[in-house]
Amino acid sequence: MSTPKFRSIAQRLVRHTVWLALLSVAVVLAVQTWALWHQHRNRLAEVVELVGSTHVPLLGVALWDIEPRAVQLQVKAIASWPEIGYVRLRASTGQVFEGGDLRLADTPPTQTLSISAPQGGLPVGTLELVGDPQYLRDTVVHNALQVLLGYGLFTAVVCVLIAVLLRRELHRPLQGMAQFAAQLTPDRLMAPLEIARVPRQGHRDEIDVLAEGFGKLQAGLRGHIANLDSLVAERTRQLEELVQEIHRLSMTDALTGVYNRRSIDERLPSEVERAQRYGRPLAVLFVDLDHFKQINDTHGHPVGDVVLRHMAQRVRETLRGGVDWMARYGGEEFLVVLPETTLEAAVATAERLRECIAAESVEAAGGLVLRVTSSFGVTVCRPGEDSERLLSRVDVLLYEAKLDGRNRVAFSA
Repeated sequence: MSTPKFRSIAQRLVRHTVWLALLSVAVVLAVQTWALWHQHRNRLAEVVELVGSTHVPLLGVALWDIEPRAVQLQVKAIASWPEIGYVRLRASTGQVFEGGDLRLADTPPTQTLSISAPQGGLPVGTLELVGDPQYLRDTVVHNALQVLLGYGLFTAVVCVLIAVLLRRELHRPLQGMAQFAAQLTPDRLMAPLEIARVPRQGHRDEIDVLAEGFGKLQAGLRGHIANLDSLVAERTRQLEELVQEIHRLSMTDALTGVYNRRSIDERLPSEVERAQRYGRPLAVLFVDLDHFKQINDTHGHPVGDVVLRHMAQRVRETLRGGVDWMARYGGEEFLVVLPETTLEAAVATAERLRECIAAESVEAAGGLVLRVTSSFGVTVCRPGEDSERLLSRVDVLLYEAKLDGRNRVAFSA
């Protein structure tokens, strides 16, 4: 869809003002012409009445006394009136006297007067008067030009003044606002709106109100954006915390609070890779609670959950914070990873954990007190060995410890 062509409001107002002014001049000229035409008709009627009251009696005497020269002089005197273009007198004796513009002889008379004898006898002739059309045209044109020049000059001055006022008070401010709006982009949203206007004291108009309203809108947007930035920052922080919490929960066993099997799959390969790269020792312990299925079958799973939580808590308290870590492999089996730890140190740690678990009682609901033992498989990562092979070897060692009677530590390099 094509963009509509831009048209300035001020220029449209100037054009409309000029057209209305010209139309007003035309209307005034038409009314003045019509008035002049009627004025000429009234004037012609007055002239005819004057001729009838002054010249007709004299013509009656001249015709009665048969004085052709006097009649001709009277006819010429009547034709000298500017409103009368042609005069024809037809005497009852057949004589015809003419005066004025003979080219109007064939024009139908505007007015015909009867000439009576001095003593009120029979008519002695008729007087035909023809109005002067050229006089009418000249008079109308002359007056029309006067009206046109007078009103035209007045209208031109008014239009120029209106154009100057509109350009100063309307066109320039609106043009500035239109250019500002056309150049408005997100990065210029807070740019101030500046309008070139003559300073005024004590009053405002619509443009001032519009500019002030835009300034208020910018101030509101500025405050909203600032508040929005803080809200976004707060929401981002909350989202990051939530993501971290979700990640922590996804990597943590819900029952014991230690890492889960997924954490083993993600962290153990990294630990093995680091140990292999730098040639550092890495030990792993596989822990299994002895006869845990019997505890569940005898006392129920809630009691079994208490035992698992107790064992996990004791192991975590013994490990080095920030270095060693523990994960629930599945059921009652746990994996303990000891970076920077030799086989001898790992076996010592396993023995210490085994003794701690065996020495402490576990208190469950209803006053139930249990003692549990645990079996350990311990080994260290061999050169070139991956995490799967390492887990497989330590699982075999745990199985050997359980076969040897449980509550013991089986280890191998």
